Amino acid sequence: MESVSLLRKHVIILGLDGVPLVAFRKLIDMGSMPFVKHIVGKGFLAEHIVDLPFTLASWTSISTGCGPGKHGIFDFLKPEPNAEPSVVTKSSLERPTIGEIVAMMGLNSVMIGVPMTYPPIVRSRIKVVSSWLEPKLMAYPSDELDTVKRILSKGGKGPTKVHNIGDYLEDLVDNISRRSELIEYYLQKHNWSLLFTVFPEPDWAFHVAFGELISNGKFMAKLTKLFSVIDKTIKNIVEYAPENTLLIISSDHGFMVAKKSLCGNVMLLRMGLLKSTAQKLSAKAKLAHWIAKIMPSRVKHWLKYRLLVTPIGKDIVKPFAFHGLPIDYVNSEAYFTISYNIYTNPRLPSKRRDELRQKIMLMLQKYRYMFNIIEYGDKYFHGPYVSRAPDIVVIPREGYNVSTRLIYTDIIEEGKWYVHSSHGMLMLHTIDSDGEFIKKDKIKNVDIAPTVLAWLGLPLDPDMDGTPLVKISKSRYRKYGSIYRALKAVFLRRKLSSMF
Repeated sequence: MESVSLLRKHVIILGLDGVPLVAFRKLIDMGSMPFVKHIVGKGFLAEHIVDLPFTLASWTSISTGCGPGKHGIFDFLKPEPNAEPSVVTKSSLERPTIGEIVAMMGLNSVMIGVPMTYPPIVRSRIKVVSSWLEPKLMAYPSDELDTVKRILSKGGKGPTKVHNIGDYLEDLVDNISRRSELIEYYLQKHNWSLLFTVFPEPDWAFHVAFGELISNGKFMAKLTKLFSVIDKTIKNIVEYAPENTLLIISSDHGFMVAKKSLCGNVMLLRMGLLKSTAQKLSAKAKLAHWIAKIMPSRVKHWLKYRLLVTPIGKDIVKPFAFHGLPIDYVNSEAYFTISYNIYTNPRLPSKRRDELRQKIMLMLQKYRYMFNIIEYGDKYFHGPYVSRAPDIVVIPREGYNVSTRLIYTDIIEEGKWYVHSSHGMLMLHTIDSDGEFIKKDKIKNVDIAPTVLAWLGLPLDPDMDGTPLVKISKSRYRKYGSIYRALKAVFLRRKLSSMF
């Protein structure tokens, strides 16, 4: 007779950051992922759409089943009235993650490297390893941290001492191998009903070499090696996973090659709405800034990807990253934080902010051909937290980009960018179990969390924006948000009291 543990259902979510369906299929067809090729025909493979093709917001939508208007995460940064934007943390999350919901319902969950899951608000039946987006590597319970550090060795933050793209990609392979070892440790050493992990390495690789995959370029072998290691990890997971396990492989967004870019903050600078602090940069950064402005576009974009992977290059480009743009946030009236989000300064009167929104919207219409979406944030998103949304959201069409950098002189720049797209990928596969999948015309990232609940036999949440992709005999419902808010209030009070 089978044990109870084998009769229970389980879910494994393997996140591949930044992988579009077209790239996933190409890697399968090329033979780089032989195990995935073996199982893909027995499951379900499709494209899914994301509302905001941005890492933090999209993984949060995947893990909560809600769009940003309900979970409250729109950006890495939160605009402040009289200071630089602050960094968004877990305390800004207004919905429970799927790992927390599973734990609330008395089942065990493991979350490894999933953005916006550390620290967990639910404190029992859950194990969490922080993601690469946190300032340092952490684990809950804390007695797991030494093991996590030993396995990851480098902390899972990515390569730091390489000098060219080839070495960078090779280091990513080593990074994935270490991350795979950590996954297998939790898979084998702990009881779980849900195991959710994210590989950020595909996104890191695609930011410097996505075009190589599309055009079969010189770094093709190193890219395929990276996905070969991921394929072996998937094989090991499937072979060890218990019966009645649903395997979900998903990305948070896709990638594309863009040939034309709107230089968003340059546009706002020209409109007189953005103030620069470039004069306060270090001498080295000032020199890089000046050289970048006079450099021909084709040289600028060739050099950009090589600088991103070198220690000296990272030091030079650091002032131009999203968290270090030479912008005077206090005195600017409007600015882009990331490629999709435009904010007006929160210290301004509401009447002036409305005027700015209309003025910027009118300017953007000149470049309408570049975008799928140009919309006011409070209209594009829905939910109780749309007041946190950017004032204007822009989502580029295939082949177009928005750059926030101030190293350009023109509003429209031609070149080559490897950037996020709204088209991710989703694969479902059942391990030693029969499952009937629901195929919809438009699958969204918010469908993943309710699919997990449905498979585990847990009540669905009517406040989630998604619907299950597996058939269930009878639907039950429960609102998890109210439980989460109560637990969060207690957690924050304890955290505050521990500071005094």
